[in-house]
Amino acid sequence: MRYLAMVVSVVLLVAIGTIEAGESARQLADQPGQGRPTLAPGGAALTFVGLVLSLAVYGVLGWIVARDRGTERFAVWTGVVVGIFAGLIGGSIRALFVRDYLASTLGRYGLPEEITSWALVVFVVLSIATSAAGGGAITWLSFRWAPAARPRPRS
Repeated sequence: MRYLAMVVSVVLLVAIGTIEAGESARQLADQPGQGRPTLAPGGAALTFVGLVLSLAVYGVLGWIVARDRGTERFAVWTGVVVGIFAGLIGGSIRALFVRDYLASTLGRYGLPEEITSWALVVFVVLSIATSAAGGGAITWLSFRWAPAARPRPRS
């Protein structure tokens, strides 16, 4: 059950991030003259909803580990592994969405195309690191708060 929950969590996290990135890329494409992006209330709300849903996915994952009598170490490991895969897949998808916009913006400053590629590699690496660290921490916290994680009194 735990491993199935891990796979489902990765799929959900990638879907949440893809929807958010797709909308963000659409908003960037709608910018007049590909200018500097503005912070719009709709974009901020979408980011907030995506963050809350992602937190919920990791939270449920921690509860599943606790319900299955997992250990704290396994809860952290589960969150980190899910975060690594979600960060790798989701970060790569997000990078594809913003590649053209970033290349266009950097190209206006005369920077070579390689800068865009390296910037996106760094973006994906940071996505992996952030997702792994956040996923491990949130999964562990939800594991600790889950009723099943508390020691049961002996009868």
